[in-house]
Amino acid sequence: LGAGIFYIFFAQGSWNLHSPMKSFRSLLLKKINIRMPGLSVLRLRLHRHLRQVDSVSPHSHSFGQLLCYLSKGGTLRLHNDHHEISTGTLAWIPGGRTHSFKEHPVLRPICLAIDLRMDPQPPIHVAALNNSEAARIRARISDLGRLKDPGSIESRFLAASHTLTILDIELRALGFLPRETTPTPAIIRRFQSLASDPAFFHSSIEEMCKQLGQDADNLNRLHKKHTGLSLLRQRDVYCLESCKKALSEGGAVSKAAESCGFEDMNYFSRWFRRQTGMSPTQFAGRSSKRNK
Repeated sequence: LGAGIFYIFFAQGSWNLHSPMKSFRSLLLKKINIRMPGLSVLRLRLHRHLRQVDSVSPHSHSFGQLLCYLSKGGTLRLHNDHHEISTGTLAWIPGGRTHSFKEHPVLRPICLAIDLRMDPQPPIHVAALNNSEAARIRARISDLGRLKDPGSIESRFLAASHTLTILDIELRALGFLPRETTPTPAIIRRFQSLASDPAFFHSSIEEMCKQLGQDADNLNRLHKKHTGLSLLRQRDVYCLESCKKALSEGGAVSKAAESCGFEDMNYFSRWFRRQTGMSPTQFAGRSSKRNK
């Protein structure tokens, strides 16, 4: 994360299973102050959105926030942009920038928040973790949760190390630091290239694997290892992107559904709501207002 002397301070009694915040239930709360030239890390929190809360009102902080969603659900609003939360969504919100959150009717995401100050502050940015990055962050969170005697020198040092490792992964995923990349196997690229064919959404996973000359189970395991998504989930991602694009361009809901292989409109509406937290008609209406 750069050269220079840095200082580490920990507040006593920093573990708390029940945050006083009304919007979240904190699973982990670590008050920490890591200082180095141009960067101060204030605290790390892991929390789940509460079911009784419909939305988090627009607000801002004097510090910046890195939000890493470890499970999907809801919509993050940054300025005038809306971002549907998927597993691995990562957002940087500079200090002083207003943001809010609209809850999903069913899915309540788990979010890792790191409060920090950077000088200079990068602009708002949203990215997605790959499978390897997400796994490494989960491992570090697990290590943090297992630390004993948080007041000991050993625990303080290890907590600082885990926090800086998570921060390093997230800053690279956002493009603020050079990103470490792992080559994608050619067979996965071939599967993903099928999404450009209109028949992609009308074929079963087994049919597509047969077209590629691959066993469905083996390709599914390989795809999940490298991307974090099953083949079916990956197709859902492409399908959702295609539907949202069609609806944003003013296309009829029925046409968007048909183009993605949905014959039952009721099923399509339920599927779309599970992915985005809103109906296709609501999404189309919101897109129309934003385009005016």
